[in-house]
Amino acid sequence: MRFVKTSDEVREIQAILARPQFMATRSLTVLFETTPEAVKALLPPPLEPTPEAAGSAWIGDIGNSNCVGPFLGGALYLRARYGDVVGNYCVTMPMSTDAAVAFGRELYGEPKKLAQIVFESQGDHVWGSAMRYDIRYMSLRGRMEGAGPTGRHQTSTFHFKYLPRPDGSGFDHPPLLVHITAEVNVQTAQRGRGELVFRESPHDPVADVPVTQVIQAVYTESVSYTSGKILCEVDPDAFLPYAFSNIDSTDVIVEETLMHAQAARKSDDGRGRWREGPS
Repeated sequence: MRFVKTSDEVREIQAILARPQFMATRSLTVLFETTPEAVKALLPPPLEPTPEAAGSAWIGDIGNSNCVGPFLGGALYLRARYGDVVGNYCVTMPMSTDAAVAFGRELYGEPKKLAQIVFESQGDHVWGSAMRYDIRYMSLRGRMEGAGPTGRHQTSTFHFKYLPRPDGSGFDHPPLLVHITAEVNVQTAQRGRGELVFRESPHDPVADVPVTQVIQAVYTESVSYTSGKILCEVDPDAFLPYAFSNIDSTDVIVEETLMHAQAARKSDDGRGRWREGPS
């Protein structure tokens, strides 16, 4: 019965969960400055702003992995800290495959959504974008001008892991602040000028994040390993207003559902009818 794993299979799966590996990764990161007011408004407690109001947008092509195979992804981060731990808080994280979405959400609490991701490069130019509901809401572009640092380094990321109660009120358990450390081996790096565009989307409101200045663009080719740990339990009431960023706008969905139902009930003579699907 393949739904039930043997002891050996469980150990193999747990080893992958403890240290996922992402190989042949090509990525573009655009670093930018934003406003202190935006960072303060978007960081869930107990995260706090750092002295610099900074963020980064990322688009990448992961050639293979030991957990979900190849995929493309993106992310929007804001610089934050928890006590003495400094890292990037992930605001949103679009992914190209459902396997990548499920894996990151369930393991780390990553705010992933299924999206159409584009990542391309030609000569010194690298660009990418994320699109959902026919809206290309995040676009990155870089023109590389010189070599960047290679070798090994660590990255630090914050996520919140939680589940809503079945009755819709609050959480199953207190939300958890999760800290992800990535061991990255960069084989190739270039940096240069960057461009960043956030477009309005009701389901992915990245346009709410002001970009006051683009700092630079960085292109890398790398291999990375990630590991996670729980930093603390989070006050459920304080976190609740931030708990719905990983789902689409229910207001828009309800409105579109009502409009669709009304259109389906109308006929030429004004009498109601059911809209039938294909037989």
